[in-house]
Amino acid sequence: MNIRLYDSRERALKLLSLGSLFVALFTIVSLVIYHGFQLDDVQNKIIGYIVRGSIGYYLVKFIIELVYNFQPRQFLLNRKWEAGLMAFLIVNILIINIAHVELLYYLGNVLGIPGLQSGFLLFLQFYVLIIVGLEFGRVGEFLPRSNFSAPSLLVFSFLFLIVLGTLLLMLPEMTAGSGHLDFMTALFTSISASCVTGLSLVDVSVVLSFKGQFVLMVLMQLGGLNIISFAALFAILRGGFGMRQQNFMSENLGENLKQSRSLVGSIFRLTFTLELIGALLLGLVWYSSFDSLGETIFYSLFHSISAFNNAGFSLFSDSLATPGVASNGGIHVIIAILIVLGGIGFGTISDVLHQSWRKQSLSKSWRGLRIGTKLGLAVSGILIVLGSVILVATVAPDQGLAGHIGQSIFQSITARTAGFNTVDIGAMATPALLLLIFLMFVGGGSGSTAGGIKTSTFALVFLSAAATIKGKKNINLYKLQIPWELMNRAFAVFLFAVVFIFLGIFALAVFEPEMDLLDLVFEQVSAFCTVGLSTGITADLSLASKTVLMVSMLVGRVGTLTLAFALSAKRPESNYFKYPKARMNVG
Repeated sequence: MNIRLYDSRERALKLLSLGSLFVALFTIVSLVIYHGFQLDDVQNKIIGYIVRGSIGYYLVKFIIELVYNFQPRQFLLNRKWEAGLMAFLIVNILIINIAHVELLYYLGNVLGIPGLQSGFLLFLQFYVLIIVGLEFGRVGEFLPRSNFSAPSLLVFSFLFLIVLGTLLLMLPEMTAGSGHLDFMTALFTSISASCVTGLSLVDVSVVLSFKGQFVLMVLMQLGGLNIISFAALFAILRGGFGMRQQNFMSENLGENLKQSRSLVGSIFRLTFTLELIGALLLGLVWYSSFDSLGETIFYSLFHSISAFNNAGFSLFSDSLATPGVASNGGIHVIIAILIVLGGIGFGTISDVLHQSWRKQSLSKSWRGLRIGTKLGLAVSGILIVLGSVILVATVAPDQGLAGHIGQSIFQSITARTAGFNTVDIGAMATPALLLLIFLMFVGGGSGSTAGGIKTSTFALVFLSAAATIKGKKNINLYKLQIPWELMNRAFAVFLFAVVFIFLGIFALAVFEPEMDLLDLVFEQVSAFCTVGLSTGITADLSLASKTVLMVSMLVGRVGTLTLAFALSAKRPESNYFKYPKARMNVG
């Protein structure tokens, strides 16, 4: 059969691919119209037919590709996830035609959930998005073949996500009242969510509808993990993640070639597992505060995703300083743990989990960790403890000693890029604000959802200064010598960050001459380091100042050094000669 079909194979597969692109775009546009505008019954039925038709097309496409493949068994193994989805669809179609019963309707009666069948169209929409995502995996297969470098594609991926989020948030159904968000508000919110910052011009708990809040949650998830990682994931699910894709992702993730494929999978397993566990724990803690189970689930999932991705968005008007939440220590502990786990880096979490902590001594397991993991954990622990102690001493307590210590620990953790607050930031004294600025500037761990210059960068700059003062020529850490190439990179990141923050503060001071300088400094550092804490001046800023903050959020998220590499042309390094060493006074 393969021989007889061989002549038409290439043409048929090309037509299927083109048709798949058209169907995917047409279906996505239809779903955007369905959820973004108020439609009548006839229009809703048309959308339903389009969704079912697209599912039918993907089913036929999969079967044809299976028939044309020379090794059908291997084809099914390589695309087992897609094969499982298609098998479920075939079973559902057979049940409908033979037993004249829809599967979800039958399951709803068995489980005692009569509303399950009414959500069949919503299930089909989710199903279509999964299939479209698998088709999107083709992008992940072709990314390494493009002429763009990894930094360039990272920048373009965030720009694409920001534009998409802006257009979605401007739809009428995304707001709770009549009308829609204006362009500037939607753009600012999209950038803040995509760059996991948390600054906002409006109260998202009041202005945005459930659909708008859902879009905000998706933007935080995509922005935290970055869209390129999702493309790589779908490429893996399609079985198209080869050596070139591994090489590309190793550059994007900053890991070696061998670990790139496994790290992509572990990133998503860790993320979704921890977010679901966090949402479950939050739901158990505050389930009595909501009117329905659905509301409890959504609030729990939203805050779990926001916390793990260090985004800082909250569905409470005063963030976690809202009455009933501000005094709930259980909520603070859960969110603080999610912030720490999301902020120390996926490579660090993976390295810790791969150690045999139960089978060997604690010291031996610690020695088995990579130097980056040790440094990140040590610096994070020192900053949390130091920040907590200083906040206890500088912030006036508004409750008992235990509560005051708990709030100080939480603010020390969240200031490192999460953006949640349990107290009024604008009412803090100057020493406390200066400490928060320092913590925001340092940020979280490398390869994490956090911002800032990263703990590793801060530690290397500090160690270099200490070595210079002591007259040491080499920088040694954990019985290893830090190469000067790594030190130069750390200094470059530090310098870019300082210069960009200073330029942002200067611009804000020019545009907002009547505002307090410390508030402007706090706002700029919060934006560039993607924290989201604010003294309350964000909505009162002028258009020019808002533009400065938006640019700062984007540059701070993709990284100043990444942006510099993306904008600079590749130049071959020359090692054929060396200039004489210069002598000059410094300091």
